[in-house]
Amino acid sequence: MPKYPGPSPTATCVDAARTSDCLVFTPTYNEMRNIEPLLDAILGLDRKCDVLVIDDQSTDGTTEQLIARAADDPRLRVIVRPGKLGIGSAHKLGWLYARRHGYARIVTLDADLSHDPADIPRLLDILDKGADFAIGSRYMDGGSLDYHGWRRFLSVNANRLSRWLLRLPMTEYTTSLRAARLDRVPEGMIETIEHDGYGFFLTSAVRFARAGLRITEIPIHFGDRHHGVSKIPRFEILAGAVNLLKLSLEGKPRDSARAIQRVGNECPDCGQPFRVLRAPGNMRCLACFGQQAPARTA
Repeated sequence: MPKYPGPSPTATCVDAARTSDCLVFTPTYNEMRNIEPLLDAILGLDRKCDVLVIDDQSTDGTTEQLIARAADDPRLRVIVRPGKLGIGSAHKLGWLYARRHGYARIVTLDADLSHDPADIPRLLDILDKGADFAIGSRYMDGGSLDYHGWRRFLSVNANRLSRWLLRLPMTEYTTSLRAARLDRVPEGMIETIEHDGYGFFLTSAVRFARAGLRITEIPIHFGDRHHGVSKIPRFEILAGAVNLLKLSLEGKPRDSARAIQRVGNECPDCGQPFRVLRAPGNMRCLACFGQQAPARTA
């Protein structure tokens, strides 16, 4: 059984051969009391999927727990990044991992059990019926959430304001409970989003809608996290408002497919094939955040 070597300045990966055409992804940071029941629920579904967990160097034992379980379960793969690099960047890495390993579909959700793993087959059924992108909505008819007080006010009104400003046919913009057909989402559309934090969710939803993807929402119940505390920094609220205003003034997303490095994409720092274009003349690895100038081609 491989043993976790401890914190590293680069990424650590426990990989395995693909056993399904669907990858379920979730990011973790200090989710030791939630991750085992979550994995039990996902891996126990009738719809068989592989699972990827990206852990940002948890300090409560989550990392060691994941490494040990992955050693005994060929359907679980784990990437441990060198620190807290942002939930949005973890999701971008999850998408890029799915592409690099030949998956046809990806499902994403939170690791704190606020999303019900039983909704995963419902999302996949929507894709089977022809949707390109499926999202669980708390705010369409039949949806609900357990938030109270300030958190409920903020969540409800953020999505209400998004609907009013963006004028897109969606009721939900900020949840991570989603599924997509990878062949219908242009390569680079998600992986090159500039936001590494919570702004990723709004931006990606808007890109899907403006690109003309077939989007279907399903009603879900969003519960409170089972254990631990919320990790949303306060500054993300202001950043989210600025991002919403910016998106409301933008048009269709540019073609960003060329931003994915196709040849020689292994990161010199961590050895993983997850580099994307950060800025003109600069590549960044989503696994370890190592940055290098891209190699010149003839």
